[in-house]
Parts: sequence; structure tokens; C-alpha cells
Amino acid sequence: MNGATREHVKCCSPLLFGDISALMARIAERADEAEQDPKGLRREMTALADAGLLAACLPTDWGGAGLATSSRVADETFDLLRRLGRANLSVGRLFEGHVNAVKLIALYAAPAWKQRVFEAVRAGALLGVWGADGARPLRFEHIGDHIRLHGEKGFASGLGLVRFAIVTMRQCGSDAGPPQLAVVDVANLARQDPAAWTAVGMRATNSGRFDFSGSVIESRQRMGRPGDYEREPHFEGGTWRYCALHVGGAEALLDMWRGSKAARGRLDDPFQIARFARGVALCRAMGSVLRATAHSVEAAAAFEPADIDVTVADALLARQFTEDCCVEILALAEKSLGTAAHMSGSIERTRRDLSLFIRQAALDAKLLKAGRTLLSGRTLSW
Repeated sequence: MNGATREHVKCCSPLLFGDISALMARIAERADEAEQDPKGLRREMTALADAGLLAACLPTDWGGAGLATSSRVADETFDLLRRLGRANLSVGRLFEGHVNAVKLIALYAAPAWKQRVFEAVRAGALLGVWGADGARPLRFEHIGDHIRLHGEKGFASGLGLVRFAIVTMRQCGSDAGPPQLAVVDVANLARQDPAAWTAVGMRATNSGRFDFSGSVIESRQRMGRPGDYEREPHFEGGTWRYCALHVGGAEALLDMWRGSKAARGRLDDPFQIARFARGVALCRAMGSVLRATAHSVEAAAAFEPADIDVTVADALLARQFTEDCCVEILALAEKSLGTAAHMSGSIERTRRDLSLFIRQAALDAKLLKAGRTLLSGRTLSW
């Protein structure tokens, strides 16, 4: 590693970032405005890049601090995600997608494309992972040394901000079998349809539909083998990352809740005190569970398959616990604040964002998967 690269690692190390509280405060202060800004979160993503946080996700041998790839910095990755969620869940959502994409590139990308994408990240590029298909699922066909794409991705977060997206696709004429990964340049604005995002929460993520039809990419832009996207412990095990954002969002709601009660002089109401204390206890419990989960999942790649299964089961249980805690905190806040929780403003936006973000796909199936693993006679982690 040359001197310049060593210096970049030093600058990007989360242990040496210094105080990023001012950055988090600026993101939080602009969260309401960002939801209405036609440019979305461009200012926030630029600030994260300038602070070295996007590059810090890279492996250390690529000039990063390993936030996306090293178990040694699991604490730092968890804390950063939690703080971003507390500042603005939409910013956190895009950053978590970047973390996930860097991990997948490091694991499965061809050397030439790994170099191209990681160099772009060092220059400030944001990455994303777009797994959800739209009405026309993404398909591909071989054309010599190239691949032609057909179809679209829905729920594609970061339209206009993400430079390279990791996408899942299947070969034309085949709906069965595991998906194939590919890395694709998605900077073409003409293919983006943000109007397709009609959810009332997470509006600032600038999510929507991206039409890949007619695009031609290199064959080497495929990543790994079919099924690698769902390989554990990186797939379901990685749920701890967005759960860390949920904890931050719940903490932000508690901050606003307390501020609202303080402004009305109702901090001494015993019913309000009891509700608020319960919310704080739930946040602390989530943080404790998820921090331990982050450590075990990020170290699990070296485990035996049976141990990986149990680690993933633990992660899925932690995800369920996080959802349950957030649902209760939302209910407590709404009961405490009454109609104020539904009035336009920071509390209402955070409540709206968190209540949407905790709703992930196939939650019952995830819980059943965890239960079957733990009932199979394999050693419990405790």
C-alpha cells in the first residue's frame, strides 16, 4: 500500500473521523425541507461524500475503512447508521444501500468492474441495490460478449443520485431459479420515473421506477453466480443494518416527543413520564440487541454452515424485535402527542417515515425461517 493510500485510510477511519455531530445536525435540520426539495437529498449525499463517509465503506486495500466489509468496525458501522437514521431516515436508507452495494461489489464483482466502481466511490459516487422488480421483471439475454436488458425495477431508491446500482435479474424465458446479480450504470435520467413512488413515507429517498429495456451491458458486469445475492450471512443476516436505522428513527421520535411536551410544560405529567420512559427503554433494548447482532453477523462468514444458519436466525429475530419495539414506540408517541403527531412538521414526517420503513417484505416468512432453524436441534447462540 503506497503512502497516499495509507493517508486515505487514515482520513476515512471511523475512529479518526472526529466529531461529525455538526454534519448530523445539518442533515436533521434540513430533513423537512429535503422532503420538498426537487433535488431531493443531493446536498446530503454530497456532504457525506465530502466527509469521507462514502469512501469509508470501501475495503481497506481500496483506500477505505472497511465499514461495509470488515467485522472489526461493526461498532462504528452500527453507530453511523443509527446516527444517520436519527438525523433523517431517508438519508440513512440511501447510505445503507451504498453500504450493501459496496459489500456485494467486494464479494462478487469482476476485477475490472470492481476497480471502476470503487474508483468512482472514492470520487464521491453513491451506490445502490435495487432488488424489487416492477410490473415487467428485469430479464437479460446474451448478445455475443454483451447482455441486453429488458424490464424495470420498482422501489428503486436514489433516482438521480445513485451512479451504479446492483440489480437482480433472470435470463429471458426463465422465471425459476435464483437471480443473477449485475452492476449497471443508472445515471440516465430519461429512464427514471420518480412519480411511480406514491408512498406517504420516505418521500425524500426519491424512489421510483427505472426502465432498463434496451440497455446493453458487458457480460463481465454480471456478478458472481446465480443465487449469490441470497447467500448468507450477507442476505438476511444483513437486516441488522436497516434495523440500526430504525433505532435512530425511534430515537429521533423520542427527541421530538420530549421537545413537544417540554414546550407545553407537561414534562411532570406522570402518565407522560411513564410512556416516555417505556419508549427510552425500548430504544436501549433495540440498540443492545442489534449491536450484538452486527458483531455476530459480520464475523459469521468464517463460521461453519450450521453456525451461519443460527446467526442468521438470530438476525431475523432481532429484526422482528426491532419492528415490535418501533410499533410500540409509535403507538406510545401517538397516544402521548394526540393530534400533534399527525400535524405537518418534523414529528409527523418522522412518524410517517418510520412507520413505513419498518414494513419489510415477507416478514412472516422471515420469522418462520428463524423458528425452523432454532427448532431443528441446532445449537442456540445463547
